[in-house]
Parts: sequence; structure tokens; C-alpha cells
Amino acid sequence: MTPLLFAVAVLTLATGAGILWNNPVRFTNRMFALASAAAAAWLFFVFQSFRIGALYPEVPDANPVPWLQGAGAVAAFFPWIIWLLLNSVTTAEGQVLQTLRRSWPWFVIGLALVGLSYSNLFIPPDSTPDEPKRGVGYLIYGVVCVGLYSFLLVRTYRQIKQTTGVRKIELQFITFNSSLACLLAIGLNLVGGYLDIRWISRLSPLVVLGFYVLTVWAVTIHRVFDSRQVFLNVAQRLLTISTLAGGILFGTQLLGLVLTPPTDLICAVTLFSTLAFWIDRRSRGWFNLNTWQNTIVIRQAVHDLTRREPDPNKLVAELEALLRSWCQTNYAALLFDSGEVYVSGNIELAKDRSGFRALCKQGWSTPESLQRLRPEPGLVDLRQFLTEFNLGVIVTAPRGSSTPSSMLALGVKTNARPFTYPEVQQLQELAEFMDNILARSRLSQQARQSEQLATIGLIGASLAHEIRNPLVSIKTFSHLLSTRFDDPEFRRRFSMLIPAEVERIDSLTQQLLDLSNPRRHQMERISLHTIMQETTDLMLARAQEAKVSLTMQLGAEKDTIHADGSAIRQVLINLIINAFQALEAQETERRVQLRSRNSPNGSVIIEVSDNGPGIAPEQRARLFHPFVSTKTKGMGLGLAVCADILHEHRATIIVPDIGRPGATFRITFPCPQPSS
Repeated sequence: MTPLLFAVAVLTLATGAGILWNNPVRFTNRMFALASAAAAAWLFFVFQSFRIGALYPEVPDANPVPWLQGAGAVAAFFPWIIWLLLNSVTTAEGQVLQTLRRSWPWFVIGLALVGLSYSNLFIPPDSTPDEPKRGVGYLIYGVVCVGLYSFLLVRTYRQIKQTTGVRKIELQFITFNSSLACLLAIGLNLVGGYLDIRWISRLSPLVVLGFYVLTVWAVTIHRVFDSRQVFLNVAQRLLTISTLAGGILFGTQLLGLVLTPPTDLICAVTLFSTLAFWIDRRSRGWFNLNTWQNTIVIRQAVHDLTRREPDPNKLVAELEALLRSWCQTNYAALLFDSGEVYVSGNIELAKDRSGFRALCKQGWSTPESLQRLRPEPGLVDLRQFLTEFNLGVIVTAPRGSSTPSSMLALGVKTNARPFTYPEVQQLQELAEFMDNILARSRLSQQARQSEQLATIGLIGASLAHEIRNPLVSIKTFSHLLSTRFDDPEFRRRFSMLIPAEVERIDSLTQQLLDLSNPRRHQMERISLHTIMQETTDLMLARAQEAKVSLTMQLGAEKDTIHADGSAIRQVLINLIINAFQALEAQETERRVQLRSRNSPNGSVIIEVSDNGPGIAPEQRARLFHPFVSTKTKGMGLGLAVCADILHEHRATIIVPDIGRPGATFRITFPCPQPSS
């Protein structure tokens, strides 16, 4: 342990120098450098006392007392240093001298304790390594230090109640890490000294070192941590490690009674490793450390928003509202690359700013993290940007990219607490997830726009083809009207053709209107069998003209659905007409049948079948899209209109592969709702 103490003392001194170099302007960093120097000196004196004490009795003149007195003298100034640390957090920058002047009572008490530690009251002259003795001064020294640390604890606790933001977190760390560490160290020294149990006294350097490292890590590095989460993480890890180490030690001894080596060790390792793994996972829930669960919840919420809102611009607004609610802030913005700047509303971050380059290099930033870093030009500019727009955090997506595709910026929390590093990590993951979601949404929008442009082209081509034919007929008859008006046969044909062609154009126009602006349906409880019977009766005359056998099979026991009867009738008429048209070129028997049945879950199913040529499998995927048709005439709008009507009724229509000639259109209506 002795060489380790010396190495730790050197490392502590180097750590303090690194903290001071990282940001020499910050008062807190200066005080940590002072605390590091004091801790290194104390560890060196303890190291020397252990080293020299180990030489006794081989070297009778070996006397560790001066080094113990030196350790006590250095430790006498710890309360003063902790007071300076606490005030460095709560005092505004630029008031270093004023704070030092106000610390004079603590410094004077430290000097008094130094004098006490070098007196014979502290360690009697006849004390030896074999027979260590402690005088009344040692007890007075310990009681005074306990009182000072207790006062610091109470005072800081009151300050924590009145402080918000990162200062509150830093006060918590400094209080619990510094004051409690010193209290524990003094307690261990008192107990070990008076009970003459050396290993207890030798634990004090480890306690001070552990709390020192934790404080340095939590308060001086640019990543801000919540004290509660840190201590709970440490406790959770200690629980897991203790279970594993203690379990293997105890299990090996217990299993050794019935098993031979090394079987007992292998079984113990297997058993308690499994137990430790289980405790590690379960204890994260006990200590409320499963922050990833919050990420899963918001990711699911983002997925729901994406399914509900196809427009990327509206989706961005929805995502920003979700972030404001989830992150407890009044402001949230997603910034996107618009050329020379990243922009969202009134926030702009130019690419030529040094702060932009610093942000891209780091991947994230908060005002608190920038306060702890060395004030380089890029970081100073970035801090000005965050302050200008009152931002609490900003992250890039993807992280670490020199040309991020987006940025996520959040305002200061409503509770004034800073964004801790675990929260920043969640935000980085969330920003990248949202960036991917928005990229897919934009691609989908581009695909829809391309499809719309293609649809416009199809509409133009189809309209030109479908309207031109009747117009040619009308134009031809109009030109002949003046010369052949007296011809009775011409007038008869004219009176039949012109209305038919106009009706053809009107029907085409109505189909376009139905597709672009579906009418509002009047939903009510209706009998599907009644609609099928009425439709069949209506189409019988046309079936006879087309030489088609139109039959109906009503197999559904429950045929009540919630629908618009006239709209469902229109769907059935369209499907029957399509079936008639599919059979026009067929010389053999032509059959069309309407069937109804119930599915196992109670849904009502209608099938319209024919024995025609059928539909090729490659055509079925797009059969219900506008302007897709298997016929040589028509615009291919009928099935698209049917699909839209059924979609409004929450029904589905498919063309299943029935394994026999012909085509079958299957409509499935949802389970009938109970009557109110």
C-alpha cells in the first residue's frame, strides 16, 4: 500500500495541475487545484509515516511522528479549503479576493490546529510504532474538525435549498464528497488510533482519495452529472461487485464441503455470476437507473406521430411540441441546413462561425459544460450563441459530423436545472432518430409528389384519349348537320349518339370528382343482404343484354353493418360492371355471382366473382390505384373510387388467388357494432 500512496499523491498533484490548465480563469478550478495540492501533500506525509514506521524496530531511530504531525498540519486546512470550494460555486466570477478575505476565520482556525498538531498534546513524545499513543490534543483536534465539517454540511444544505441549476448539483457533490470524506477519514483515524487497530486508520487515505476522485470527475469535467444519479450508480455497482466477489468466496467454501477443487470454484463462479448479472439488471430498476426506458417511450411517440402526420413540415412542428413536453422546457427547435446557415424560426447558426466548428467537433454543448472548459475562441463564440437564444442544450445529428444534417436545440428547463450528460446522450440518440425519421418522411413526400406529377400526366393522357373520341363523333355529326338534317336516319342516329357521348363525358367527369373529392357518407345500420338484392335486381336487365348469368348466394348469418347504403350499392355496381366488361370477349358461358358469408371473427364478407380470363398476379398490387386498368378502354378510375369508398367505411378489398379461372373481388367489412 505504501508505494501506491506515493503514486496516488503524484497523480493527485498532476490532476490538480490538469484542472487548473483546463480553465485557469474559473474560480472553482483554482480552488480544486489548491485542494489537489493539499491532498497530495497530505498523502505524501501519510506515505512517509507508513514507510518510516515500517522500518521500526530494525531501525530504532525510525520515528514516523513528525510525518504524522505534518499530515495533521495539512489536514488542518481542509475545512478552509472546502469553505473556499463551496463559495467558489456560489460566488460570481471576479470576486476571488473578496472571497479570500472573508475566509480569514477558517484560515485562523487552521493555523491553530497546525500549532496543536505539532504540540506534545497531539502525540506524546513516548509514542512509538509498537506502542502508539494519542494525547488529548488529538481528541480536541478531531472534535474541532468534526464540528467544522458538520457546520459546513448544515450550511451547504441550506444553500442547496436556495440554489438552482448547475450550482445546486456542484454544491451537492462538494458537500457530500468533501465534507463526508473528511468526516469519515477523521472517524477512522480516531477509532483506529484509540483502539490501536492500524488497518482501520489506514483506510482513511483510501476514503479521501475515492471521494476526491469522484468530486473532481463530477464538478470539473465538462460533462455535468446529477449527484443523486452518480451515487445511485456507485451504489448499484458496489452491490453487483459485492454480490459477485462475496458470493464466489462464500460459495467456494460452501461447495467445497461436497465438491472437489476446481469443480467447487467453477460452480461457484457460474452460480454467482448469474446471480450478479440478475441483480445488476434488477437493481437498475430498484435504483431507478433505467433512463433508456424514457427513450423507448418517446421513440414510440415519434413513431406514432410519423404514422399520423405525412407532411414533413407539420411533423417537425409536432416533434418540437413533443420535445417541449418531454424535456420540460418552453422551447424546442430542430435546425436544418439551408445553405450557409442552420435555421429554425428566429434561430440561425452560420457555418462560418467558430462556434459552429466547435459544436461539430464536440457534437453537443450546454452552457454549464462550456463554463468548465478552457475559454478558446470557438467555445466562447458557442457560449455567446447559447446565451443569445437562452438555450440549455444543443446537439448535432449525426454526432461528431463536420456537416450535420440537423441540430436539436432546447431552451433552459422550467425547473432551472441543467441538462446532465446522461440526458444529453439521450437527446443525441433521439436527435439522430428524428433525423432519420424526417429524412424518410421527406423521401416519402418526394415520392408522393413524383407520383402526383405522374398522375397528372396520366390524367392528361387519359382525358385526351377518352374525351377526344366522343368529341370527334360530336364534331363529325355537327359538320354534317347542315347538309343532312332532312335525312330521317341521320337525325335518328344524331339524337341517339350525341346524348350518349355527352353522358360518357359526364360519367368520366363524375368519376374524377368522386376520386378527388369524395362525398361525405351518411353512416347508419343497414342490411347488407338488402343492398345486394337491390343491386342484383337493378343489374338483371343489363346482365341479360350482356348475356351474363347473374346470381346471388346469401350465406352470412349476420349481415348488419354500419355503412352508407347508396355508397355500398355504388361499389357493387362498379364491380359487377367490371365483371360484365371482363366477359365481353368470352364465347362460352358467362357467369357472375355475388356471395356473402361471415368470417370466424364475425366480420361480413362479400365476394363478386366471374368466370372470365382473370387478373395477372403482377397487376394485382396496383389494381386499386388511379389510372390502372386491365381493359383497353376506360381511365381506370372505377376500382380506385371503390377502394376510397371502402376505406372510408374501414373495410378492405382484395383480389385473392382462388386457384380457378376468373377473378374474385373480396370485400371485408368490420365486425358490426352493437346497437345503442
